[in-house]
Amino acid sequence: MTTDTVILATSWIHQPALGDRPARTLLVGAATLTFRYRFGSAGFDLAAHSTTVTDDPVETISWLADSFHIPPGRLLLWRAEDIVVPSLIAAAETARDALASARMLRELDLVFTGEVIDVAEAYGHTNATSFDAVAHGADLKFVPMTRADLAEAHRTGNHGAIREHLAARVKAIWQLWLASREDTETLTAMTEAWLATPDAQVRL
Repeated sequence: MTTDTVILATSWIHQPALGDRPARTLLVGAATLTFRYRFGSAGFDLAAHSTTVTDDPVETISWLADSFHIPPGRLLLWRAEDIVVPSLIAAAETARDALASARMLRELDLVFTGEVIDVAEAYGHTNATSFDAVAHGADLKFVPMTRADLAEAHRTGNHGAIREHLAARVKAIWQLWLASREDTETLTAMTEAWLATPDAQVRL
């Protein structure tokens, strides 16, 4: 395996219309885990970004665009078609900065011309139980966050809660993908070794 793989997880909030304010979808957090494998050596890079009520939501949109400026060979997602992609499009369509939103969509469009894998397909796809239930069933670490929890973290400026939730999710998505494939013992061992290091903790 020589293809760079990026795992993506996002969080968003839908704000209903209020007075003169139109309804919009806010992209309030995103995390990526990049895996590189060269000549028997593995490299991992975990990153996350978030914007809360006192921040400009375009910051996470721009961060995501920057993250995919160089498209990976493979992109892993969970429930891409019915959750992740529609939410990203909604966030772009309702954002106040049209140029940043257009750039994010352009970069993601380039990513989607490569290999895109919806890891949920191996676990029931749209009929799968919740991600947390799947991760729990596989004995993987995850950080639960309900929609109410996310809204509260956004309202109170709790970047740590949002980023830790998303960082745990991208790590678990990667591990679920490995578990769904054959002959991944070496990559699984490399992943477990990395998870035991400080680099596996998201920077807050």
